[in-house]
Formats: sequence, structure tokens, C-alpha cells
Amino acid sequence: MFVWQLVLTSLLWAGNFVAGKWTAGHASAMMLSELRFGIAILVILPFVWIKETRLLPPRKAIPLLLGMGATGVTLFNVLLFEALAHTSAANTGLLSTLNPAAIALISFLAFGHRLTLRQAAGMIVSFAGVVIVLTRGDLERLLALQFNRGDLMMIGAVLFWGCYTILSQKAMAYVSPLAATLWSGIFGLAFMLPFNIMQFTFTLVDATPAFWAAMIYIGVGATVIASLLWNLGVKRIGGTHAGIFLNLNPVFTSLLAFLLLDERMNASQWIGTTVVIGGMLLFSTTHQRRKQPRADSYSEQ
Repeated sequence: MFVWQLVLTSLLWAGNFVAGKWTAGHASAMMLSELRFGIAILVILPFVWIKETRLLPPRKAIPLLLGMGATGVTLFNVLLFEALAHTSAANTGLLSTLNPAAIALISFLAFGHRLTLRQAAGMIVSFAGVVIVLTRGDLERLLALQFNRGDLMMIGAVLFWGCYTILSQKAMAYVSPLAATLWSGIFGLAFMLPFNIMQFTFTLVDATPAFWAAMIYIGVGATVIASLLWNLGVKRIGGTHAGIFLNLNPVFTSLLAFLLLDERMNASQWIGTTVVIGGMLLFSTTHQRRKQPRADSYSEQ
């Protein structure tokens, strides 16, 4: 079951890029992020209250939830948007494929969890498939990439997402995935507001129905549902195993652009998609599975 949850998470996050086409130009990137998490908090708040009959998290969870908000919501988004302002979308997409490796590295540092040889091979194969998808099989595109300070910001964003994943794994020893999603959003939004206050960018331009429809999808589908499914996946199988599913993000983005935006996929991209899935299967079917530390001590109330 968790496999389909994580596949759906990648699909929902890929839809975020397509929906973003209808939000671009209506507000600053930072304000769009605040709208995104504001909508998400309003949607998830009553569910936490009804299901758990309490809102405030246990004291032990608060530092971890603060860390999740700071890393996965605020710093990740700030660095991502700054990276996009200083480097190409191609570079950003390529560097985002380092997410699984970053999660594996931080998981090793936090828990001592090592990759098996088969898992490492699966990660490399899957990474190669993503590169094929992003470059459309054109080696010259890869060789023509030029790296700058925006790329360093994107690497920082990737590392902070890895930190968020590991913090969420620890936080869910004390709270449910639902509460972890809510409070990381609340804390992240609180940390994010000063960036807009300093830039005086609280302005919406020509907010059409298409804009609000896209924002509702981004806030509910790509944030509430996707974050909840991600946290559930991390709780069940650990950050390293969940991280390999992030390689589906660019694959689904290309597929959705093909289906909804009439952007064609060439043969190399279809081959790359197959390679990504093959690498994921190689990673997931390792015969030497080591038990990941799991946050199972939380009990539903």
C-alpha cells in the first residue's frame, strides 16, 4: 500500500509544476508559497481537531516540528525560489535528483543506516534515468549546463529537504502524520512571513478563477494530501526508502506536460522513464534489507 501512496505523492507534486503555470505572474513566489500553506492549514486544521480531539502537540515533538517547518517549508522554499532566480530550470531539475542521495546521507548521519550495494546501484540507475528524461536524451544539453551560485542554493534546498524528511521520521514518534503535516506548515508559514514583510510583496495581480483553482489544487492536493502521504510513507518505510520515489517527480512532470500542456515526449524520455522505474525496482527489491528506525511509538487517540 505504501508504494502507491508514495507514487501518488510524486504525481501530486508533479502536478504542482503544471498548476504553477496558472499562478505565475499573479504574485511573488514567496507570497504564492504563503498562500499555499495558508490554504493547507485551513483545510487540515479541522481534520486534526475532529480525529485527535486536540491541536497542541506534545512538548517533546515541538523542537522537531519547528525543525520541519524551518527546513522543509521555509528554507527549502526560499532557497528553491532564489535558485530559480539565479539559475536555469534545467539545472534546478537536475540538482533536484540529488534528493534521494541527500536523504540517504542524512539518514546515515542521523541513524547510521547504510545503503546495500544493490540499493546504491539502484539509486545510480534511477538517477541516470532521470537525467535522460530531463535532457531528452541529448548529451549536449548536459555538457552545456553551466553552474553558478543559484545551483549552490538548489543543493542547499535539497539538503534541507533531506533534513525535513529525517526530522519528520523522528517527530512521528510523538505525533501522527496528520498533526506533523499541520504543525510543520504552521511553523513554516510563521518563519516565512518575515521574508515577505521585508520585501513588501503582499500583492495579488489579476487573481482570475483559473488562478484560484490552481492555488486550491496546490494548497490541497500538492501540499495537504501529498505531504500527508509523504509523512505516512516515511513513517512506514523510513526516509531512505521513501526518498527513491522522488525520482518519479520529473517523470510525472514530463508526462503531465505531455497530457495537459501538449509538450511532446521523445523516445529518449520514454526510455529514461523505464530506466528510472528499473532503478527503483532494483533499489526496493534488495535481498539485504536492513530495518530502518521507525517512529512507531505514536498511538492514535
